[in-house]
Amino acid sequence: MAGGKVSTRQKMINMMYLVLTALLALNVSAEILKSFHMVEISMDRAGMNIDKKNDGTMAAIAKYHKDIPTDPTGTDVFNKSLQVKKIADEGVAYFADLKEQLITTAGGRKDGNPENEIAQASNIELHANLMINQGKGAEVKAKINELREKLLAILPKEKQSLIKSDLTTEDPKNSNKTWESEMFEHTPLAAVVALMSKTQNDIKNTEAQILDELKSSLTANVMIIDQLTPQIIPVNGTNITLGNKYQAEIFLAASSSRSEASITVNGTPLKNESGIGKYEVTAGREGENKFKAVITTTNSSGKKETYEKEGSFFVVAPLAVISATKMNVVYIGLENPISVSVPGFSANKVDVKCVGGNLKKVGSGGEYMLEVDGSNRTVSISASVEGKLMGTKEYRVRQIPKPTPMLGSIEQSGSVSMGQLKSANFVLTALKDFAFEGVKFTPISWNLVYQPKTGQAQVANGSGEQLSPEAKRFLNAAKPGDRFILMNIKAKGPAGAVPIPSSLALEVRQ
Repeated sequence: MAGGKVSTRQKMINMMYLVLTALLALNVSAEILKSFHMVEISMDRAGMNIDKKNDGTMAAIAKYHKDIPTDPTGTDVFNKSLQVKKIADEGVAYFADLKEQLITTAGGRKDGNPENEIAQASNIELHANLMINQGKGAEVKAKINELREKLLAILPKEKQSLIKSDLTTEDPKNSNKTWESEMFEHTPLAAVVALMSKTQNDIKNTEAQILDELKSSLTANVMIIDQLTPQIIPVNGTNITLGNKYQAEIFLAASSSRSEASITVNGTPLKNESGIGKYEVTAGREGENKFKAVITTTNSSGKKETYEKEGSFFVVAPLAVISATKMNVVYIGLENPISVSVPGFSANKVDVKCVGGNLKKVGSGGEYMLEVDGSNRTVSISASVEGKLMGTKEYRVRQIPKPTPMLGSIEQSGSVSMGQLKSANFVLTALKDFAFEGVKFTPISWNLVYQPKTGQAQVANGSGEQLSPEAKRFLNAAKPGDRFILMNIKAKGPAGAVPIPSSLALEVRQ
């Protein structure tokens, strides 16, 4: 028996042959001859199963050749498969004729039924005379070797060793007997006929292995394409400004409905519909949005293949622009946030310039910070793409509003209660209802004038937010009719120290 990995069917065939050989050493009784007949029938049925398998492989190769007739590899494999089938069929027919000749010489089958036992199943002379004396055995041996060599020659030399064929005719070791004498001398005819059936299956099994190898070489790295879809891929986006060109690539896209591909975008799996991944994402950022697609699929040989592609799309804000034209204001001493975008173009394609201020880019999405120093009454910002002016915006330059002086929680001049005055511990300079969040003024210096209802006025000087001990003493001594004035306030803001022109005048209620 041949070594290496063989199919379960072939293992069964080999085992039956071992049983057959063992039976030859026993006295040939009717039961043994019956067993040989059963082995013959089993061999024939196994051969039919191999035939079905080989027909299926041939059909697959033929279909590939028909579907892709221009593929030179497919044509070569198809032609070689026809050669394999022709050689195997001729070999099987040769041994079928030889079996029929042996059976006919021995009187045929019992009752003339092709499935019945051989009439002279125990005869050991007729076939021995033909095979040994007349030299037919040497012809059979040569035929088996010829079949093996012809079939293997269909494959490249580096692949021939992959085929484990039982088409062998080695002489017995440690014996003077030849292969022919071992097979045909002192052997009942029923055993010889079963041996012929086994040889036919050996031919078919070798044929099956070679066809499988041919098919594998054909489809090892082939993805079967069965769908063609027209595609239009924009080169420069689908939002084009007036005067610019729209560009697109138009082609037939091939795909496989049988492909069990894994498709991800930025690591997130997509739903696969007939080999096509559907990508959908909500646009959340203006400008160019990039993504990475990865497709992993398995070809017909089981090898995984990975394909990567980067894509991008452009996001533009709605084209309706609504603005309060009288409020296009930027403030001295602040970093004024400015957003610049041109619909249909990514931020890195837009050239932004500023006249009358200092414009700094922050991030990569068209965001800027504008600083002005008050030397100009207006500042102008323009946006261009590839040298073409796309728009200009002008802003008025203004000082930051002056803050409101506060004594504790008191922020308006007028009458106050003694309780409000005595609870105050701080001087504050609050910027009320300003559009910019986080802009703060901190008191640097101030004067608190205390004018009792009767007596001389007194002044307490202070710095920072905390009331000085002297100022706090004035507030604690407050009586109805007394007056207090918070004045000469200076505060530090984003543009430095500034005077607060307004004062806070208070009178203690009766």
